[in-house]
Amino acid sequence: MWCFLCVLSDQGFPTVMGKIVDYLVMLLAFITLVALIFGVYKLSLDLFNILNASTFDIGAKNFVIDTLTVFVVLELMLGFLQYHGKNRISPSYIIDAGIFFVTRELMIELYAGNTTPLTFVSFAAIIGVLGLVRAVLTKISPT
Repeated sequence: MWCFLCVLSDQGFPTVMGKIVDYLVMLLAFITLVALIFGVYKLSLDLFNILNASTFDIGAKNFVIDTLTVFVVLELMLGFLQYHGKNRISPSYIIDAGIFFVTRELMIELYAGNTTPLTFVSFAAIIGVLGLVRAVLTKISPT
C-alpha cells in the first residue's frame, strides 16, 4: 500500500496522508458547523418553550442542557479548525470540550434529581482534574 500511494503522488506518502486527513478534518468541521446551526435553531425554540411552560424551571431545563451541548459542539469545531491551521490538535480545546460535557452531564443529573453525595464528589473530581490539566497546559504551552 505504501508504494501504491507513493506512485500516486510524486510528493510521497506523508504528504498524501496529510492531505487526506486535512480533507477529513474539514469535512468534520463542516458537519459540526451544520450541527451548530441546528443547535442554535433548537435553542430559539427552547426560548418559546420557556414562555409557554407552566413554570420557569420546566422550560429552562431544556434550554440549559441544549446551551451546554452547543458549547461542547463549538469546542469540538474549534479543535477541528485549529488542526486545519496548524496540523495538530491543541489539547486545550479537547479538555475544554470535556469540561463542558461533564458540566452538561452534571446539570442533567441535577435536573433529573438523581444526585447523591457520591455523584457530586465524582463530578467535582473530574472537573477538578480537567481544570488542573487545563491550567498546567496553559502554563507550559508555547506562545
